[in-house]
Amino acid sequence: MVEIAYLSKVLKEAMKGGKSVVGAKESIAAIKGSKAVLCTKSIPPTLGAKLREEAKKHGVPVVELPQSSVELARMVGRPYKVSAMTLKNVSDSDVKQLMR
Repeated sequence: MVEIAYLSKVLKEAMKGGKSVVGAKESIAAIKGSKAVLCTKSIPPTLGAKLREEAKKHGVPVVELPQSSVELARMVGRPYKVSAMTLKNVSDSDVKQLMR
């Protein structure tokens, strides 16, 4: 399970760099070249399946988060629900830590 403090730190760095995409549909379109995909427990099943399929096709790891889309939105400072996002500028060690 991902530690909330560590996840918050990684998300703040990703948002500050501007190299992340927020939203399930947007993440599917921008998955190529991403280092990781984050999915919340409240992602709609059909979108979640499509997102995981695209991630597998491009060899991008998917991190399943126990948080809801509202909690993830708060972490990234968005006023709307965020059910999925891609991270492009995170380090490999951060990705490995998130995958635990």
